[in-house]
Amino acid sequence: MKAGCGTGFPTSRLYNSCNMVFYHGTSKEIWEEIQKEGVLFGRRYVTDSSGNIIKEVDRCTYLAFDKEEAECYGGVVLEVEYEPLDKKGNIKKIKRKSKSVPANNYCPDSWQVRVYEPIPIESIKLLHL
Repeated sequence: MKAGCGTGFPTSRLYNSCNMVFYHGTSKEIWEEIQKEGVLFGRRYVTDSSGNIIKEVDRCTYLAFDKEEAECYGGVVLEVEYEPLDKKGNIKKIKRKSKSVPANNYCPDSWQVRVYEPIPIESIKLLHL
């Protein structure tokens, strides 16, 4: 592991020496949207009792630690290179409405991480449709 990268995480989760490997399951339609937008950045919506979308609440992406877990969420599975921590080993921060907020909810004992920032398509590898 390179100095300043990660901070003690299992090397089996490392990708390109610094970033961790996660997985994301989705549909073919959403995979096409990801390709058009050039980023992986999911959308969360408020729906009425019939399931109709009322409004978009915010954007975030769920990443699973295991490919098998991601497969439960769609036929398209993506391998995603993402580093949830800064060089000091703390959760990365992003600016939202002039405030510094966590960029994700990373916890090494969880089955997933929720990411609140766009992930560039260059950090994504299509595993299967």
